[in-house]
Amino acid sequence: MKKKQKIIVSLAAVALATVPVITTSLNQAHAAQTTDQTQNKITADGTLTLNHNTRIYNKKGQKLYSYQRSNGLLKKGATVSYVNKPQTIADPDTVRYSFHDDDWNWFYLPYKTIKGQEYYSIGHGGYVKAANVDKINGNSLYTNSEAIVTKKWSLESVLLYDGHGNLLSKRLQAGQKLILDRKSTINEFGKELSHIPPVVRNMYRIKGTDEFIRDCDIKTTIRHELPFYSVYTQVYLLKDAPYYDKDGKELSHALPKGTDVSIAKAFKITNVKEKNEELFYQLGNNPRCFVKASDVKYLAGPKLPSSDN
Repeated sequence: MKKKQKIIVSLAAVALATVPVITTSLNQAHAAQTTDQTQNKITADGTLTLNHNTRIYNKKGQKLYSYQRSNGLLKKGATVSYVNKPQTIADPDTVRYSFHDDDWNWFYLPYKTIKGQEYYSIGHGGYVKAANVDKINGNSLYTNSEAIVTKKWSLESVLLYDGHGNLLSKRLQAGQKLILDRKSTINEFGKELSHIPPVVRNMYRIKGTDEFIRDCDIKTTIRHELPFYSVYTQVYLLKDAPYYDKDGKELSHALPKGTDVSIAKAFKITNVKEKNEELFYQLGNNPRCFVKASDVKYLAGPKLPSSDN
């Protein structure tokens, strides 16, 4: 999990106010396509950033080859304005696509489903596929499910692991289609996983199961972020804050605001500096270090006692 840029929801009116912005922007995009095929930007408040070359579609899901004085083709990395207003949500699993701000408040931008595919409206009857959107207002787009295909190896089948990193006897075949719904790292399974090669950085959960596959076994490019999985509680720092040892002594190394950490247990420890007993959380991947419960905000995973209790 990474700290994201703060969401800026500054939107023009859906109808009249967007007309000059869209028209001017698309003229600029068309000129960019003519002069530089690697550049394509449509600038406006409230923008989508694309992760793939993208055709603009109409409300029936048909490709447009002429749109607002352009050829209807947007390049990878382009930014295009949208016309709906992001809505707050409590749980990213409740919608197909979502994003969060610096404080891990979740949002989603309403989309239109056409023939089973989700589209974002960019005004004037134009739509782009949500699957081709990388960021909304600079914030990475998450999905609650991502379709992939397993990679083909010379002689091996695809290995599977459970939610604690144990190798399963079950195997998958190369070229098998799967739906993933969680992303994790080998540090989040609650123990040292020496049987997993160090080259493996991420693990992905198969939707509807407690089975995980390694990133090296995935052939398909995963375009979006997936909600994070961990056996630990996930929290993030509300401010720049130090580590502490088990005796409540402040350590020299400090964590910057917005850092997310994995928490294993809660303890009452007397703070050496302030001479009072406080609630501390022990780090899951470094049990010798602790953070003050009052310095963090809950993100996901098992609930632990809070400093407000």
